[in-house]
Amino acid sequence: MFALVWALGLVGTALVPGYQPVLGVLVALYAVGAHAPVDRAWATVPALAPYLVIAANEAWLAGRDDAGRRTAVFVGLTLVYATVVAGTWALGRWAGSNRRRLATAERLRVVEAQRAVTDERARISRELHDIVAHSVTVMLLQAGGARRVVATDPDRAGQALAHIEQAGRQAVEELRRMLAVIAPGDPPAPGEERHPGPAEVDDLIVRMREAGLPVTLTVDGRPRTVDPSVGLAAFRTVQEALTNTARYAGPQATATVRLTWGDDLEVEVRDTGGTATGGLPSTGRGLLGLRERIAVVGGELAAGPLPGEGFRVYARLPLPAVAVNP
Repeated sequence: MFALVWALGLVGTALVPGYQPVLGVLVALYAVGAHAPVDRAWATVPALAPYLVIAANEAWLAGRDDAGRRTAVFVGLTLVYATVVAGTWALGRWAGSNRRRLATAERLRVVEAQRAVTDERARISRELHDIVAHSVTVMLLQAGGARRVVATDPDRAGQALAHIEQAGRQAVEELRRMLAVIAPGDPPAPGEERHPGPAEVDDLIVRMREAGLPVTLTVDGRPRTVDPSVGLAAFRTVQEALTNTARYAGPQATATVRLTWGDDLEVEVRDTGGTATGGLPSTGRGLLGLRERIAVVGGELAAGPLPGEGFRVYARLPLPAVAVNP
């Protein structure tokens, strides 16, 4: 397109009186700078040709009354046109470089986000693997005890069978969730930590207070037993939100944690904000992984800044229809 516009401009300038193709050649040259490799910078030299014809025409017209002005007009206009042509190519090159740099940064951001999701899914699958393994172990122990006492103590054997049924229901539910996120070829790591739940939120808040973050806890409703994966998601929600508060909100920030037990378990963490410059926690990988974890158990996560100052993390976690009695 540059070659076509250039040829049209050169021929038209030379053959058509008063024809000055200024804009078309500049637009085409800008496109060359923005999209072509840097070794095409030589295009600025032929791009100057139509303008040299224009400069020659203007110099000839200016020299009709004073022949001495022709050289000065021609040189002056040539320098002006050369600056415009080179600047147009440089502007296109700068715009193209910025566009390519932003595109590269966006691709890296997408790759990083996918890696974060993959890593979190792998970790969730290992945690669920341990939960299911624990349930199966309990079932085996209960089955062995029921077999030994079935003839001498039928009531005790019946209780063991009821526990086996409840543990089996939970194991099936956890297996369903695990299959949704399982990462092939990623074996469970040895020595994985225990799986905390809502009952451990008190200990977490004590540790955060000892670290210097003022935190208050409010519990509404009557706590009850939940599936380990749901309880773990609730604990991780509080943990991630308080960690981000301590990291980003500044030394003057305070936080409140509210657990609401109803048809669903609602977890809300608010902080008052502060003067730290670390940025909002929604830009990090923690909330991205947390969103994936909560989605696995069928919940919802909302996170964002509060009016004025502060940040809010809210999670709604469905409570199971059948829970294992403690």
